[in-house]
Amino acid sequence: MKSNRTASNDCDNDQKFFGPRKIAPGIWQFSVWAPKPKDLTLLLKRDDGVVEFPMEISADGFYAITVDDEIGVNHGDQYCFCIDGKTNRPDVAARCYVDDVHGWCSVVDQDVYRWKDEAWKGVTKNDLVIYELHIGTFTQAGTWLGTIERLPELVSLGVTAVEILPIAQTPGRWNWGYDGVGLFAAENAYGTPDELKQFVDACHQSGLAVILDVVYNHLGPEGNYLSEFGPYFTKKHHTPWGSAWNFDDVGNHHVRNMMLQNVAMWVEDYHFDGLRLDAVHFMFDDSPTPLSIDVGHRFDRLRDSTGRHLHLIGETNVHNASLVKSTSSHGTGFDAVWSDCLMHSLLGIAQPGLDLCHRQHNGAIDAARALHQGFLYENYPYERHDAGQRADLHSFVVGLQNHDTVGNHPQGRRLKQLASAKFQAAAAALYLLYPAVPMLFMGEEFACENPFLFFVEFSDPRVCDAVEKGRASEFPEMLKMVGVSPLDPAAFTRSKIGPRDDGDTQMWNWYQSLIALRKRFRKSGLLYADRLVVEADPQTGLFRLVYSKDEQTLTVVVRLGEPKVQAEPVAVGGPGEVLLFTGDNAAAFDGMLAQNEAVVFFEKG
Repeated sequence: MKSNRTASNDCDNDQKFFGPRKIAPGIWQFSVWAPKPKDLTLLLKRDDGVVEFPMEISADGFYAITVDDEIGVNHGDQYCFCIDGKTNRPDVAARCYVDDVHGWCSVVDQDVYRWKDEAWKGVTKNDLVIYELHIGTFTQAGTWLGTIERLPELVSLGVTAVEILPIAQTPGRWNWGYDGVGLFAAENAYGTPDELKQFVDACHQSGLAVILDVVYNHLGPEGNYLSEFGPYFTKKHHTPWGSAWNFDDVGNHHVRNMMLQNVAMWVEDYHFDGLRLDAVHFMFDDSPTPLSIDVGHRFDRLRDSTGRHLHLIGETNVHNASLVKSTSSHGTGFDAVWSDCLMHSLLGIAQPGLDLCHRQHNGAIDAARALHQGFLYENYPYERHDAGQRADLHSFVVGLQNHDTVGNHPQGRRLKQLASAKFQAAAAALYLLYPAVPMLFMGEEFACENPFLFFVEFSDPRVCDAVEKGRASEFPEMLKMVGVSPLDPAAFTRSKIGPRDDGDTQMWNWYQSLIALRKRFRKSGLLYADRLVVEADPQTGLFRLVYSKDEQTLTVVVRLGEPKVQAEPVAVGGPGEVLLFTGDNAAAFDGMLAQNEAVVFFEKG
């Protein structure tokens, strides 16, 4: 039914805001950039039916309407848009979906939740030790509230930040998060928006920063209705996952503005401490100022306005120094970028011939180069960098495994399963005591035996078929190995990491000791790139990190080798006291280092 009253069509006032916005208690403005429809109507659910509010369009294509307090809009009210009197669609900037991605949205009043983190200033980049997790599989419940129960475990381990896989609303009950279509809406399978805030609040009260993985290079294939509203995507570019966002074509300034509002929403409304931008090399943008630079500028303003330590991290397949704030000529950009060169090189030692990415890695030889330089490849697509020039090592995020390397294995196998527990423990010393920002993948710290498989749920048969064919095409080895279909519910349920007590306690203690040692020597000023000399002997698999300052020397010696090929122990001299030996049994070190062992020395003159 149509409203008997005339709501205000304030399409020329603040018309560039995406989504519902509270003007005053009970008074809300709804606005959306939709130059394509000839007519747009706001549908608002009421107890006695649906009320229709015709919207008016401004010269730049924004439809808007303000619903006053006599009609009243409140937290949790359901709404959607009707296009040209025929088709109901969700808001492109909905803050919450009621059920699936095809129907009604829900109004979120950001003032309802009462935050308890007023004193929180965040974690400095210098102190970051990141733990990557997927909310749906980190706990049996797979919810925000369930995750809160495991936070003491992470604090005890010593990590200082959690990085959450994408939470933009996706189709189905489970998804890695990279098929999101509701960019502004947190995945409702994990709980309500207020429960998300409760989770972030609990992290801050535990001393943990929270970083969110966001996807600004594409939208998922099901429930993606933005093209019905306007040119949100462009034909100038194409990503491996579908249409590219319109960052440099006609009308791009509205799309860019939408992305920047999304950036601000996660920081201001949900108090996230940072964003990790997925695959920035596929955020195609030929404009004079790429969107990533605008995001960097927005982050600088958010730092000033919030007074918190905020972190902007980019995922790239190659190193591009111009993206990094500390080395870019424009003075803004990413605080750090992912570098998986060391990770893939170490995987090449663990299981030669294993290819979990589209670049070649030469085991121990490349591991030595990656440790010295920080990266191996630059300038897309995949040019080798073998000149030996060291980058700003603390501008990289490194790890042994992440959601991609484990999930891209047909059977979701983790490093321990690809090599051995001894290999993992020794390799962990190499990256946790390296100057780059370290990142653990959930379950790694207790050598979780459960896989992390690729899982999705779609209702569109065409999309389901494309998932099966696309996965096999991207990773041909899947045809040679028996795995689980991403569409099988077992792919999700088998990926839950289970309780820590079911894992390897010795491994957990080892990780805890390594992180504590990292914190100690970061605080003392010793564990830094300008204090580091890297020594390596690829023939014996011996790697040595030597930090020196003011007559103090910290020496990390790691020996890695393919588990199937056993080698004799070698003598390793190290000045000073033995702080750690593989398995956290320093007294057992006899001066000889066997394959897949690590030892840490400290000498103070």
